[in-house]
Amino acid sequence: MKALAVLAPIGVVAMLFVGGCSGDADADREPTSTEQAIIERLAESSSDDAAPGETEAARHEFIDQCMAEEGLEYLGPPESPSMLERLDLTEEDFRTEYGFGHSTTIDLARSYEDLTITEMKAYQAALKTLPEAERKRYQAREWECLELSSADFGLPENGTVNLPADSPINGYLDRALEATTNDPRLAEVTAHWSDCMRDRGYDFADRDEMGLPLQEEAQQFMTAYSIQGQRLVDSGRTWQDLSVAKVLDAEQLAALEELQQRELDIAAAHQSCIDQGHDIDAVYAEVYDEHLAEFAGS
Repeated sequence: MKALAVLAPIGVVAMLFVGGCSGDADADREPTSTEQAIIERLAESSSDDAAPGETEAARHEFIDQCMAEEGLEYLGPPESPSMLERLDLTEEDFRTEYGFGHSTTIDLARSYEDLTITEMKAYQAALKTLPEAERKRYQAREWECLELSSADFGLPENGTVNLPADSPINGYLDRALEATTNDPRLAEVTAHWSDCMRDRGYDFADRDEMGLPLQEEAQQFMTAYSIQGQRLVDSGRTWQDLSVAKVLDAEQLAALEELQQRELDIAAAHQSCIDQGHDIDAVYAEVYDEHLAEFAGS
């Protein structure tokens, strides 16, 4: 079981829908039998060595079989694969090639967004082909199978939580998030990471100070790419065919390339600090899992 992805590279995850939402942390109803199984799963020690992709593939197969037990063909998964999955890259490889993805994936992000929307529409269109009664039966069973999959495999890596808004589990998730944010171990690794980055010429107190300015600087190029690219799309081109070099003018490209190189340099320093043992993401995930298991087991 991994922590919800709050420190992932920009544009890595795209959801077509999220079932349920963060609910009342003091929800007083008793958990259902499936929710109780999920709670017991969350209370287990994080000892699963399976790769995330293998776990999610097994989850998909489980849901497919679960739907088939009721004579239904699974139309999912309802989430689009992440950009990492589409590029077939690990997080480290992504960081090496694209940094944090703020200024370096402007064209990829737009075509990826279009593809994600296309897949969402295809999923919705497939649902609409079902008669109303069958569609309601499908959606009810899909929800049930998604919940059951969390009891077997834990919550999905991408952070999707397919739970009712009043589920007691939402309270555990909220409490684990708050406890992790305030855990001194997270502050400690962040301080060591900050010292490491300073040794490499970058004065960042935390991840936000590193990433947000890059994201804000990239916004002007994203806007320019979107506006200028739309004119080309209106004349018959496709977003998949439009790299930034085909859309932005020479002055814009020169400024963007400077920003991209700066982002890649910062990302390289960040990776170097991770290699030195100052991995905020890893500590966050470990601490979050620990707190979640503590709350779920209480």
